[in-house]
Amino acid sequence: MDNKDLIGDFGLRIAICDDDKSDREKVNALLQEYLEGKSIKALVKILDHPDTLLEECEHYRPHIYILDIVMPMVTGIQAARELRWNQPDAQIIFATSESSYALESFDVNPINYLLKPIEKEKFFSTLDLAISRVESEGDKTVCIKIKGGIQTLRLDEILYIEYRNHVISYHMDRGEVISTPSLRIGFAEYLAENHPGKDFIRCHESIAVSIAAIDKLTKTDITLRGGEQIPVTKSRYSDVWDRYMDYRL
Repeated sequence: MDNKDLIGDFGLRIAICDDDKSDREKVNALLQEYLEGKSIKALVKILDHPDTLLEECEHYRPHIYILDIVMPMVTGIQAARELRWNQPDAQIIFATSESSYALESFDVNPINYLLKPIEKEKFFSTLDLAISRVESEGDKTVCIKIKGGIQTLRLDEILYIEYRNHVISYHMDRGEVISTPSLRIGFAEYLAENHPGKDFIRCHESIAVSIAAIDKLTKTDITLRGGEQIPVTKSRYSDVWDRYMDYRL
């Protein structure tokens, strides 16, 4: 897949977090040079504290994180553990002046551990690998029938699928709802034919939720990224819990 295809309309999101202003600026300058050289458009968020990182990225949800390790109150590795819980597929790059944390960093499966001052060639090759992994995740799509034709949807943009009055509606993460024409088959049969994998699970008789979109799960409700809540029936809670924990861990 061409990088331009993946990140058209600023689909790629990157976060830099470093408490040192000079280092933040150097990392961002290298990142911008890389993006410009590859003709890649991306939204880049620059943060100076891990607490701000965790708060803002809960909704911003970057594909790639570039993190310092030695920061006030919370280390970059501790922040990465929190990020891993909500975003198992995020690509994490550590950029630090301390070599002593390299072994500990393996706990969060970073894509690389770069020592400052960062070597441009190593940084660029690391970004190549990170983006290739983002691309492989972004390749997952589904084609659905809509009135007048067929539409392709990216699975990572679907929050949940709803069945009502013989119509299937896909609720997307940007608030859009995309619906099929009236169907002659039931919800279970539709899911078996169109979503046979583990990306979605029924949490209600008429709702199947994207496992990757779950931010919080209780015995009665699921909170999705973005804050929307949907119900979980008592009979389906155990299955949703098991699938959710398999995905997170």
